[in-house]
Amino acid sequence: MTDDRLKNHVLRCADDDPDLTDDARLVVLAALADPDDLAHVLGSETTTSDLVDALTAPDDTGSAPVGAYLKSITVQGFRGIGPRVALELPPGPGLVVVAGRNGSGKSTLAEALELALTGTNSRWEDKATVWSQTWRNLHAGEPAEIRVGITEEGSGVTTIGVDWPAGDVDVHQMKTWIQRSGQKREDTSVLGWDAALEMYRPLLSYDELGGILEGRPSDFYDELYKLLGLEQLTEAIARLDAEVKQLKQPGVDLKKAKDALKPVLETHDDPRAATALAQVKKFKPDLDAVRPLITQGAAASVPFGWQQAQRLTVPTAEELLPTCAALRSAAHNEREETQRSDALAADRARLLDMGLTFHHDHGDQPCPVCGQGVLDANWAAAARAALEQDRRAAEDLTAARAAARQARSALVGLIRRVQPPPLADNELDLTAARAAYDQFSEFPVDDGLALADHVEHALPELERTYAALRRQADDLIAGREDAWGPVALDLADWLKKAEAARDAEPRLKVATEAQKWLQRNAGELRNQRIAPLVHKAKEIWAALRQESNVDLGAIRLEGQKTSRRVVLEADVDGAQSEAFGVMSQGELQALALAIFIPRATSSQSPFRFVVLDDPIQAMDPSKIDGFLEVLASLVEDRQVVVFTHDDRLPAAIRRSRTPARIIEVTRAANSTVNLAESSRPATRLLDDAFAIAVDQAVPDGIKNAAIPMLCREAVEATSWDVFSSKALVNGRSRHDVEDTWEKATTAKKRLALAIASNPDDDAAVDRWRNGGRARRDTLTVVNKGLHTGVTDYRSAVNDARLAVDDLSSLAR
Repeated sequence: MTDDRLKNHVLRCADDDPDLTDDARLVVLAALADPDDLAHVLGSETTTSDLVDALTAPDDTGSAPVGAYLKSITVQGFRGIGPRVALELPPGPGLVVVAGRNGSGKSTLAEALELALTGTNSRWEDKATVWSQTWRNLHAGEPAEIRVGITEEGSGVTTIGVDWPAGDVDVHQMKTWIQRSGQKREDTSVLGWDAALEMYRPLLSYDELGGILEGRPSDFYDELYKLLGLEQLTEAIARLDAEVKQLKQPGVDLKKAKDALKPVLETHDDPRAATALAQVKKFKPDLDAVRPLITQGAAASVPFGWQQAQRLTVPTAEELLPTCAALRSAAHNEREETQRSDALAADRARLLDMGLTFHHDHGDQPCPVCGQGVLDANWAAAARAALEQDRRAAEDLTAARAAARQARSALVGLIRRVQPPPLADNELDLTAARAAYDQFSEFPVDDGLALADHVEHALPELERTYAALRRQADDLIAGREDAWGPVALDLADWLKKAEAARDAEPRLKVATEAQKWLQRNAGELRNQRIAPLVHKAKEIWAALRQESNVDLGAIRLEGQKTSRRVVLEADVDGAQSEAFGVMSQGELQALALAIFIPRATSSQSPFRFVVLDDPIQAMDPSKIDGFLEVLASLVEDRQVVVFTHDDRLPAAIRRSRTPARIIEVTRAANSTVNLAESSRPATRLLDDAFAIAVDQAVPDGIKNAAIPMLCREAVEATSWDVFSSKALVNGRSRHDVEDTWEKATTAKKRLALAIASNPDDDAAVDRWRNGGRARRDTLTVVNKGLHTGVTDYRSAVNDARLAVDDLSSLAR
């Protein structure tokens, strides 16, 4: 459960700071809540206004605990107490001193109370394990149990119980429970006191008292932090520190990955390394430029010559051999047709064609060539027949020549499809492939048969050298990929860390801003929180110091983490100093009380009681008087229980007539502890009355005035004890009880409150008065005796004792 007052105070401070961004303000608030809230805010897409509303809403995880007084402490079989002993306490404001020598069992009652409320015992801290193992009483250790009765406002009586199983068990093997009147047993968590026991701890032992100031400076700092309720601030800073550290971790991891990757990339000959290195060096790298270097493999970085070598191919036998065969066939056919058709036949055909044209144009004519024949119709018919025969021979030759050209072109096309090997490359051995290509590409053009023979002869060597070159390129590429593989993995790891650092960067920025703001303002927040405590502590110290020449100055919380400490300023006869260096043991003890009491009695505390165990061991007499003065002011609205082995406090009470109950604790054989009330207000008043009654030196006039008044005060004091005890047990609030008492202005009305809880119930008062002579006579003395006086002083006091005892029994 968070402290809404501290959270809202921090919110006001954050709202007043114009330099704090809205996001950082939200992170500050979340850090004051819990780790889940902080993680949610730093990773949430919820609108800022919605988150602010959620974080500033009152903490309703549990209802606020109600005020409570102690009613009883009952112990059996625990530590120094054997048979059951019950310490009954009036559940309301007032001072109760439980006194007994060391070893009487007095401190066992205080330890039992602390164990029941907190689950542990401060006296066992930093002690040998024997303290927690030898806890069971040696004389009557079975059963071992603790019962603490409390009165909760609005609930009545509640019992807090502690039980142990039989046998040799550790003290922490206990079962703790609570039971409200008329209800089943429940877990102690339903009281809602866990946080309050840290912030407003109502218990203080002598060991704690000394440890507050005599321990390590950081321990005192931490203890004061608890008292001030500042642990929430410390936890918030710690949460932010942890969150900032966590958000910085991706950047730290990225730096380590970068430092390891840079020398690898700088010495790697893969072109991808240079590209990656350029991005790795950048403060804000382009991650999209790096991803292909990991995912696309070696294709993008293979040298052109290697790629060219990989693509080198030659025509397959299925393509080349039929083409060569077709060329040979066409070449043979062309040769045969050439042999069948000579040039003379071709010229003759042209001559005949010209003669026919001449005859067609000029008719029958003597032969213009020989001059002897006649170009007539017979000649023309014979010439046409001869010309047709020659044309057919010429066409066959032309077709054979065309087929040969086509076959030759097809084979040349296949040859020219072959790509040459790379011109140069430092890694590839190109000699054989270049020679084979050069030989293959230098082919005869005009002779088809020679061309076919050339191709069939040169192709195998070209195919062999190209295959070898391809294998060489494949090996180089595979080797490069093998060499790049580990680098790619490292680069992928770097990329992953770079993405994480990039994603964390905006959250780290706002978390760091919030962290620095909270650290920067923590001192002011601490001092604002401590100011009321310092003021109250100075008031208490002023009462406790008595004859001391040391005046308490400022109290400051300084430093943090391992250098944290509390600065207590002191003024010694006008000279400034630190309190630790100039105060005696008793003064330090008194100072610890001055610091402890204000927080324990805070108005925010659900504990209406304060329990001090042996607080005056090192105090000198003057400080005890001052301590009693402080107690007298506390009991105005607090139940104060002081356990002490020192009789100086009871003596000071008796001497000053401070209203208090003093209970003596004695120890008999076999750990039998007895309690006896040695002084209560009514007893002291009647003792004083009896002392006046038997003193012959006191005039009758004074006796007639004093004895009835003292007897009346004893009856009223007892009536208050009975009424307030029953009322608080029944769940009425302290304010209501006190208001009802103040409105009952007569002794009779107050007696009616004690008897019947009704100030106007005269019949109840009459019935009680008629219960015996001592009651009737006492009421006569405390009413009429104030005006008419008393005839038998001793009898009046003795009757009052009997009446007061009868009245006291009503509270049991």
